[in-house]
Amino acid sequence: MEVGIQNSSFHEPADIKLSPAGLSFLASAAKWANFLAIVCFIFIGISAITMISLIFGASALSLGQGEYVSAGTISTFGVLYLLLLAFSCLPIYYLYNFGSKARKAIENRDSIQLELCLDALKKHYKFIGIIVIITIGFNFLGLILGVVLGISDAIAGV
Repeated sequence: MEVGIQNSSFHEPADIKLSPAGLSFLASAAKWANFLAIVCFIFIGISAITMISLIFGASALSLGQGEYVSAGTISTFGVLYLLLLAFSCLPIYYLYNFGSKARKAIENRDSIQLELCLDALKKHYKFIGIIVIITIGFNFLGLILGVVLGISDAIAGV
């Protein structure tokens, strides 16, 4: 069990039971989570194959005259995109884990599997939350940079 679960600030009830409606909602969420995770894994696989093809085919693309993008640029973009795809596998893995463990918890009426599925869901949303915070930070930095460069350009143009 994870330390955060054991030392939580919540008061632990003696027993938590889910109603049939709650079990139905959890089963539905688990099915959708598995579906979305599988579709995302397929999309990542197709995208990875496309990027690998682009990396190895970049030299053939740069044979034309007057090209604006070199083979090295395309290969660098392809490698960075592959790293991004690999990075995006982690939250999707957590989502798939949630769905499969929730299904096992419902089928076997297993509270341990229910805890594990909720832990996987927590990890998924924690990962997504961190990515959102990082994205907001980059957008804020871009806004500040844009304002500063705009002001400096206006001053230089005067």
